[in-house]
Amino acid sequence: MKTEIFNQSINEYLKNLYNPINLKRIWIIDEAYKFEFANYVQKNVDFKTQTDEEILSILINSQTIKYDGSRGVQFIQKSGKETLKTFIAISDILLFRQFVNSSFESIDWSSRSMSLTVLSAWISSLFPNKIYPVPAKGFNVTINYLFETDISTFPKTGEKYIVACQEYLKSTEIELRKYPIEDIYLKVWNKYFELNPKLNIPTKQHFEQVDWNWIVQDFHLFVYRNILKLYNPNRKITSTIASNFEPIEVKEGNSKLATHMRYERNNTLIKKIKENALKANPMLNCEVCGFSFFRKYKELGQGYIEAHHNTPLHETKQTITTRDDISLLCSNCHKMIHRGISECEGNKIMTVDELKEIINA
Repeated sequence: MKTEIFNQSINEYLKNLYNPINLKRIWIIDEAYKFEFANYVQKNVDFKTQTDEEILSILINSQTIKYDGSRGVQFIQKSGKETLKTFIAISDILLFRQFVNSSFESIDWSSRSMSLTVLSAWISSLFPNKIYPVPAKGFNVTINYLFETDISTFPKTGEKYIVACQEYLKSTEIELRKYPIEDIYLKVWNKYFELNPKLNIPTKQHFEQVDWNWIVQDFHLFVYRNILKLYNPNRKITSTIASNFEPIEVKEGNSKLATHMRYERNNTLIKKIKENALKANPMLNCEVCGFSFFRKYKELGQGYIEAHHNTPLHETKQTITTRDDISLLCSNCHKMIHRGISECEGNKIMTVDELKEIINA
């Protein structure tokens, strides 16, 4: 776990929950409908005493309620596998019953009516002690940001994605419990519960597990949207890879002698290296200082980084370049690594580790 980043993220989350200066968009109010939905489902469904038809009726009704007085749970209705109208069916209730005494991995969920992310929203509300909700893609990115996982191997979708998130969501809850989140949230939620008695949700003094479940996902959603700036509902995400390498000369053997000696850079390989790095880490941080053009400049900086040959080709005389030969650097570090000791050591280029030592010192 990246303790410092985790603490900074939680503090940023707390500061943005309710901002009396900017009342146009208040996070805690905008996201309250999800907590009302989860509590309504948890409080009104009982698998021990109710029939499948009764449970189905309650869950369908949960989609007709205007939570916080104005909003429905749109992310569930928009995630049906077949049509927007088929977002839950009696076959799903039968699967839910299997989950009562089984693990998530042991059940064949292929007959479900909704996406796997929405499935996690349903069952985490119905069985809050068994699973955390992962109601959207992108938690692999927030988990990597907070816990420094290997994002290249972390599942991005499917059942493995839901399962892989669980241990990190549990650790997130442990950290969040150290902060005064209950007091902030319950002041808002209890008002909604009181104003809508049909929800059958009593006012609360403390969180229940269903509340912590959704606080955990809410925090990761906040990190994804407000800290990493990865969410824009009006933007189609594209991976625009910026190429930034030295000019190409006509190739004669290994090199060409011109006004300055230049060596051909493998444009295709450079792009591939950047594409793979972007998939592994959407922030595309500089390998020396950690700077991210995406984090600093938002969409304008998405996918931008500079490629640096660790050993100049005029020294190696190699015609084949591999990933190990390339470091991905921000513009500043790229300039400094070339400037560093070249003036006093006969044009020798500083290494990545040497520049890191300067920054760390």
